[in-house]
Amino acid sequence: MIKRLVSLAALPLLAAATPALAAINLDTSPPSGNFGNSTVTCASGTFSCAFSDTFTFVTPDGFNSVGATLSSGPATDAATTLIFGTLGLLSGVTLNGQMFNLKLADDYNFASLDPIPLTPGATNTLVVSGIAGQSGGGSYAGTLTFGNTAAVPEPATWATMLLGLAAAGWMLRRKRGTTVQAPRISFA
Repeated sequence: MIKRLVSLAALPLLAAATPALAAINLDTSPPSGNFGNSTVTCASGTFSCAFSDTFTFVTPDGFNSVGATLSSGPATDAATTLIFGTLGLLSGVTLNGQMFNLKLADDYNFASLDPIPLTPGATNTLVVSGIAGQSGGGSYAGTLTFGNTAAVPEPATWATMLLGLAAAGWMLRRKRGTTVQAPRISFA
């Protein structure tokens, strides 16, 4: 009896709850995270529409580079077609302004980004835009792969190191140029 009363009391709370907007997601759990939109939607009655999703994330601790891949869901009809990029844009997918490489293959759309450097602890912006088919219904999903690449010395550092090696070589050669006279021994 008490269970029924509790259940009846909970019904209005469930009815008043707003639906979850879980269509767009971003998870940056190192060493690889994921992002996507399970239901790209268009305004009702349109043949196709432009969409743009913006994700922001902070570079995880201990990582200073990221690469990424992205693909659209299979297009089963005009309603689920999804194309990255729009007319006039070279790429509809960017990370901190770096454009992804795009490839269209049959019913799928692919995008990839070779690893780029990131500043540890900095906020990064990923933008996915394109054209969704009639009434939406298309989807996409991607993976971020975090890495930790060794820093490459700057040209000034290389020049200083080479100058130091040259100076050490010059000093060694200069010392070698002085000869030590051996004592003369004479026999009677």
